[in-house]
Amino acid sequence: MSNSYSHLKSDSANFNNMLKNFGVVTVMNAKVFNYTDLIAAFNDQTITDLTGKKADEILKTLKGMESSKLCDLKTLKVANVTLDGPSKTVTGGQYANPLIKFGKTATMEIQDALGNADAIEALGGGLVETFPGHATDGKVLHIGTDFASAKVILGDSFFIDQKTGQQVSVNIIFYQFLPDSLFNLTQDSEGDATVFDMNGSLLTTDILIGDDTNTTEGATTGQVHGVFYSIISPTNVSA
Repeated sequence: MSNSYSHLKSDSANFNNMLKNFGVVTVMNAKVFNYTDLIAAFNDQTITDLTGKKADEILKTLKGMESSKLCDLKTLKVANVTLDGPSKTVTGGQYANPLIKFGKTATMEIQDALGNADAIEALGGGLVETFPGHATDGKVLHIGTDFASAKVILGDSFFIDQKTGQQVSVNIIFYQFLPDSLFNLTQDSEGDATVFDMNGSLLTTDILIGDDTNTTEGATTGQVHGVFYSIISPTNVSA
């Protein structure tokens, strides 16, 4: 392939600038994994959570877990994250002004335009039964009393840099998504087409975040901090 150039810049160069002023204009594609599979993928029997891991290390590990993927979400209509809080407020003084606020909760509303049995099993509380050897009708989707376990969702999308108008690729890591596991089936010949809801809660997850003493490239120390999700450049992956 011959060399060429244009006014476009690489995502790695644009991501930091984009974060200063950006627009969100579309929904993400996503891959879904079991949270326990992510922990196991680090090949470290001493860890039980992500406390000692940084976002770039987690991203790198997720990108190597294709064989452990539960499903793809490529036909989403919405994937909205809503934060609520505070759960506790300390007030005081003559006017009982708020002095300290603490406690947030996060939920994510997911709507898929198309039904996907693997996604319904992973996020909607469904159960897929497989009949090996059947030429046709080899699978059945059951909807019952089951609840799904915590999942990791790796979103793939782009934001718009307000300064340049360029699309900048982003990954969004939702560290622990606990599905509501409620599958509602609507059949209406005259109304809008059915959408498939797979809503749930985002759990606070402790990860490692570098502090202001970490200025050396490759430093792994930092502060453990609770987060719901991270927005990261797809190229920001440790060697």
